[in-house]
Amino acid sequence: MEILSIEEAAWKVRNGQVVAYPTETVYGLGSIIFEEEPVMRIKQIKGIAANKPLSVLISNNKKEEMLSELIEGFLPVAQRLAKFFWPGPLTIIHECKPDLPDFITGGTGYVGIRCSPYSFVNSFIDLVGHPIVSTSANITGQAPATNYTDVFSYFDGAIDGVLICDDSISLEHHASPTNIPSTIVRVEHHNFEILREGAIKKEDIFRKIL
Repeated sequence: MEILSIEEAAWKVRNGQVVAYPTETVYGLGSIIFEEEPVMRIKQIKGIAANKPLSVLISNNKKEEMLSELIEGFLPVAQRLAKFFWPGPLTIIHECKPDLPDFITGGTGYVGIRCSPYSFVNSFIDLVGHPIVSTSANITGQAPATNYTDVFSYFDGAIDGVLICDDSISLEHHASPTNIPSTIVRVEHHNFEILREGAIKKEDIFRKIL
């Protein structure tokens, strides 16, 4: 498996390939979200159902622009969640545009959206130019990869490369207390529901939002 620079990884994703990349929590598998072949390939690699929805990651530098590719309008409760917890390990499941592909949404009419505080990942997404798939780098039933050696052990020969930056070692050291997946919250009208408690605790959400 190839070790990639940020420019190489962005080129591969733009051209329909699959790469692993570091975030502030765990490593992710990424591809462009509007092409079916790489998205379905990620599902096959991970061993998940073809109709399972996948979350997407947007750049904190181009948040409004990338949100406009996914949703018609950000609900007030979602805006409040984003105000307090973005960029950060919070996935907001929000009603999506009707033309967002079913291979991303699973035909649910909703999409999970996350925005990372890690500037290197944001620069990577900026170079891609569009939101990317955001799913943990692991085989279903196994622990998510928290460093690039985990990625190699899971996916060597199965994906098109792994993105590593010069400060990846210090990032991993810094992130080690929070190497758990994001918290997932579904929003609808004025309500929200915590579907998975992860790096952000439900008590913190209730304290900020209610």
